[in-house]
Amino acid sequence: MPTRRKTRAPAKKTTTKKRSASTRKKSTRKPARRKPRKPARNKTTAIFLIVAIIAAAAVSYGIYRYTQVRREAIRRSCLHHHRDMTTYVLGLLFQEGFTRRSVAWRNHNGVTILSVRGGARAQQEVYGLLSEKLAHRYGNVRVRKGRHGGILISCGGRVTHRFVFIKRPVTAPYAEIKPKAKVPVQAPVPPAAATIKPSKKGKGVRVAIVIDDIGNDLPIARELLNLPVPITLSIFPLAPYSKEIAREALLKKHVILMHLPMEPEGYPGKGKDPGPGALYVKMRPDEIRKQLLADLELIPQVCGINNHMGSRFTCDAEGMKTVMEVLKEKGKIFLDSRTIAASVGYKIARQAGVPTAKRDVFLDNVRDVKRIREQLDRLIAIAKKRGTAIGIGHPHRATYLALKKAIPEYLKDGVKFVYITALVH
Repeated sequence: MPTRRKTRAPAKKTTTKKRSASTRKKSTRKPARRKPRKPARNKTTAIFLIVAIIAAAAVSYGIYRYTQVRREAIRRSCLHHHRDMTTYVLGLLFQEGFTRRSVAWRNHNGVTILSVRGGARAQQEVYGLLSEKLAHRYGNVRVRKGRHGGILISCGGRVTHRFVFIKRPVTAPYAEIKPKAKVPVQAPVPPAAATIKPSKKGKGVRVAIVIDDIGNDLPIARELLNLPVPITLSIFPLAPYSKEIAREALLKKHVILMHLPMEPEGYPGKGKDPGPGALYVKMRPDEIRKQLLADLELIPQVCGINNHMGSRFTCDAEGMKTVMEVLKEKGKIFLDSRTIAASVGYKIARQAGVPTAKRDVFLDNVRDVKRIREQLDRLIAIAKKRGTAIGIGHPHRATYLALKKAIPEYLKDGVKFVYITALVH
């Protein structure tokens, strides 16, 4: 009997649509487990690094700006003290025994070059002197020996002075003029061959010489005080050597003025700063009074004032009236420098009853011995015509040398030199 083959029941077919649906249903029922999140360390680290970089950049910029500002301040300070430093250095050399014939100086591209007569020994002495004295007086100053000899003075990293030592005599900035004979004070020199004969026109002529801008250069002020005739020094109230020069002038019984800074035309433009202790048009009367009294207290021995600059302030009638009130209270005189023709200083001083006078000739607008001598001759001519004259000069080497040579000749001609106090009225 034939055996029957067992037939398997056909497997249930599931369509793709159903399977996918069942799978989707199953996945909906049991979502897959997610891994636990790790802390966001990377993000925190990045933020920290950014903040650190910004802070470091800010600190670096701050240091850079501070350095730049400090460097600029040092540079300005060095420029401001350059002339004062030159004067101080020359004073040290002269105190050590060097003379005008053994030292010469000139400015070249902002560097003061000093030529000193002497060899290695003189160089060693100067180097030791500057190293000891200069750095103690001025900050940010370095004294060192140059690569090719000589001495260099640096301020704020910039060379300001260079010393050159030579064995032959040096040439002074202006030729030194030595009188053949010592000239007595206010005494005529006996006539000699090839000299100017006394002129009758010079009899009774009185001339006052006023030297402004005193206080920044001590050696030239001392030389002016040693001239054989009365010279009136007009001293800045707040210059480095003002008090010292005033003290030495009074010991020699010289009359001194205060060279009071006043506002010029064009202020505050370049080169128009009158300096510390100045009077300005914008000041109220009480401010002018306070500033003027403070200036006079610095050098109370002055006989009066004359204006430094002041081409604007001396044209301001109200401001000048306040000045004259103070001068009258203190018993001081006023010399109008006449830096501008429209100045009302002389007129208001006369109205206020303050003893006053005004300048006739500026002596040294050109710093040349020959030109200054021409201005001196012009001043004497005015004095011979009018009886008196007032000349104003400045503490330049050329001015000193011109006066030194001309004074003996004027004395022989009968001209009498007087202090400014003799010519005010």
